[in-house]
Amino acid sequence: MALVLAGTAPASAQVRFEAQYTLSMAGLAIGKLTWQTRFGTSDYTTLAQGRVAGVLSLLVSGEGTVSVTGQIKDGRPQPMSFAAMVVREDEKVSVQIGFDGSRVRDLRVDEPPLEDDRVPITEAHKFGVIDPLSAFLIPGASDPTAREGCERTIAMFDGRRRYDLALAFKRTDIIKGEGGSGRMALVCSIKFTPISGHRASSQFVKFLAEGRDIEVWFVPVTGTRILAPVRLSVASLIGNMVLQANAFETTALAAPAR
Repeated sequence: MALVLAGTAPASAQVRFEAQYTLSMAGLAIGKLTWQTRFGTSDYTTLAQGRVAGVLSLLVSGEGTVSVTGQIKDGRPQPMSFAAMVVREDEKVSVQIGFDGSRVRDLRVDEPPLEDDRVPITEAHKFGVIDPLSAFLIPGASDPTAREGCERTIAMFDGRRRYDLALAFKRTDIIKGEGGSGRMALVCSIKFTPISGHRASSQFVKFLAEGRDIEVWFVPVTGTRILAPVRLSVASLIGNMVLQANAFETTALAAPAR
């Protein structure tokens, strides 16, 4: 949740989606995240900044940068490169991934020595995957809030961990969006399943994998067939963890001069 996206927009960008999020725990703000994604006719990039800190940020904390560039194929974002720099306490991690379709072609990870209880990542875990940012830019149907938008399992790989998110339709709802007007949102439930790369003793992984009530809200990005996330919530006995877009908007960009 504290990841940061950073990248350079392609010259062919046609639409820009921007959102500013607040991360809260038990109703108290513990972090900020901004996200900007530019969509071209056949490519996309994402950029954002984020930081999590505070007395309630016991499960997740830190800051970082992430960049993703990719192509739009058959209406679906397909990453080509992913780069991340994450700082948490005294730990610094750098990740670079090159994708060939849904296969990890190149991988470089610079990180401190791994703990003994890390679940090993196999070569098979690097096939049929997508990065965690592109994964939440999902292709919509002709009706952008149709339940089919939710019905999918996402195989995520961030260079250090491999996990599955099984999405299912929950409901449609209204969220305050561009210009203060209400926007129809598609709400999906999420089942989190860790696969590899995580620490077997990780309290955060156990927290997410305990069958909690997790849901994500998507809204259509005007001018595209893509849905983008504007809210993510995780139920907890000590108070819900919520990543909420305080504001989001879509801007049409002028086509480059020929």
